[in-house]
Amino acid sequence: MRHPLFPLFLFLGAVLLEIFGFAWVGGAVGALTTVVLVVVTAAVGLLIFRIQGFAHWRRMQELLARGELPARELLEAWLLVVAAVLLLVPGFFSDAIGFALLVPPLRASAAAGLLRRRAVWTSAGGQSASADTETIEGEFRKRDNDHLTDRHDR
Repeated sequence: MRHPLFPLFLFLGAVLLEIFGFAWVGGAVGALTTVVLVVVTAAVGLLIFRIQGFAHWRRMQELLARGELPARELLEAWLLVVAAVLLLVPGFFSDAIGFALLVPPLRASAAAGLLRRRAVWTSAGGQSASADTETIEGEFRKRDNDHLTDRHDR
């Protein structure tokens, strides 16, 4: 069981790592060049995100048109959004992770890893879907309930 403050420690560690990265790069190439690098990496990353996002959207549309559920593609789309956010956050380490998520084979392997790690959850009862569950198919008809009302009220 994880400590309840783990996300806070993870966030603070990431912020400290980014500050270290700024100090290291700023000491090597200068402050102005560091700022230009951060802005350029964000702009290039967002351009790549836009191009890949549209291509990914078309693939999902094709799968839906064929009647297939694009589960992996939805997860990859979520990872594309995470990559865009990481590229907008100022810092070199977050940019490195964001650019790594923009590489399609790396993103696909990350999505596959996430799918292997977690089961698909249903909205009813929080139980995971498994192969030994049965689906009961059927039809229903809505009946008019006028015959159930009390006729003495009329």
